[in-house]
Amino acid sequence: MKHQDTRSFITDDQAEQMGADMAMQFMLMTLFQLLSEMADDPRGFRTDVHRELTDLVASYKLPPMPEDAERKVRAAAGKILDGIMMRSFEQNRVRNSS
Repeated sequence: MKHQDTRSFITDDQAEQMGADMAMQFMLMTLFQLLSEMADDPRGFRTDVHRELTDLVASYKLPPMPEDAERKVRAAAGKILDGIMMRSFEQNRVRNSS
């Protein structure tokens, strides 16, 4: 039985897009972390921003697509937002405990 290398399924364009997505997420996470550290109430700030962005994801007008695809797009956006917010929160908690 031959095993296919899983990396062969990723094209150069897809790899470039994935790298760009990662870089943007890291930049956004860093900016968000800086802003939340400057806030009077960092936890409240993060909660408010997360709520606003979640509402925006839910109401953003997407181009026409099947309902299933739209759900997946919105779920992916929500997952990324959750990840950015959680990493920011975790980094802040580690800094404050040191």
